[in-house]
Amino acid sequence: MATVAQATSTPLSGYNHIDSLLGNLPNWNYVTPGTNTLYYSFSVAGNLETGSTSLLSAPQAFTASQAAFTRGAMSYIAKLTGIKFVETADAGLAQVHFANANLAGSGTTGLDSNRIGYSYNGSNVVTKFVASSYVYLDNAEWAGMNANLAPGTQGYETLLHELGHMLGLKHPFEGAIKLPTVDNNTSHTLMSYTHTGGNHSTFSENDIAALKWLYGGDGLAGNLGVNSTTGGRWLAGTAAANTLTGGAANDIIEGNGGNDILNGGAGTDTAFYNGARGAYTFTRTGTSSWNVSGAEGSDTLSNIELLRFTDATVTLATGVVTMSAPAPTAAFALPVTQEKSAMLARADAQVSPAADDIGVQLIGHHKAAELDIA
Repeated sequence: MATVAQATSTPLSGYNHIDSLLGNLPNWNYVTPGTNTLYYSFSVAGNLETGSTSLLSAPQAFTASQAAFTRGAMSYIAKLTGIKFVETADAGLAQVHFANANLAGSGTTGLDSNRIGYSYNGSNVVTKFVASSYVYLDNAEWAGMNANLAPGTQGYETLLHELGHMLGLKHPFEGAIKLPTVDNNTSHTLMSYTHTGGNHSTFSENDIAALKWLYGGDGLAGNLGVNSTTGGRWLAGTAAANTLTGGAANDIIEGNGGNDILNGGAGTDTAFYNGARGAYTFTRTGTSSWNVSGAEGSDTLSNIELLRFTDATVTLATGVVTMSAPAPTAAFALPVTQEKSAMLARADAQVSPAADDIGVQLIGHHKAAELDIA
């Protein structure tokens, strides 16, 4: 079991493009009992959030159209993270809740409120951990925009931004670790507020790298990611030339674009390439070093034991090729639009009230008045 410190913080990767997006809630990887399924609901009939000063009206149900496009967004993040998201009509069974509401602040278009509650024993080991997330879209000043959640609209981009918060991402301009100004734009992360183009329909490269660090592509408490069974990580780079080094466990390292330097470190490590094996050439350059070239660039590899492609895995020591089903991946989309948000953390009511529970809430909301909607 995890300690309180582990369950209420997020381990850093050591890489700015990832760590600048890592917040401390809701930490789905620590939910007890362990599961890879999270339930979401559009019902406002029960289990409503209480004590929120950000709602100026009672939550209202999503329209059929809003719900349909949100299901598509949940399918997208399921493929990206490996988490199984299941819809339920019973809000009391759900961890993730969607609703419309009149949100405080005339420029606020969307809001996400994450809550955790936990108990622990005398050894500071967590014995119970629950989490929930409430995703709201404004239905007052921004009702027209949020009524249309089709991909490619501002409403859908707002929804994705809030889902980023739901999954544990913060804004790159907040906290101790920030993105450099040159990178703090939505071409790199949808969690930014610096506008660089039109409406965005997928997460950007930094978002994807952070989500792979958190969830490892195989969901909650799996073989990779935070609180994983093996301690392994999925360490992903960006379109630039990156130098990435794995840890002591069995890691997946993904350079993406650019001429990257990938060092697996200890363990049995895998370099991941988002293409078919036939599109790449790989050549041994030393006892434990290789060069891999393809559309993404020319990479220098060391201490890498496996090459994983979308259709096969190659064991470098023997040359054995194992054919496999395509791995779930997510494309990068550039350019994207600006969204400005504000976030605060404070103690609040428990998710699952009990005498010995400790509760924490994290809120993120959008200020559309500061958006460039053009």
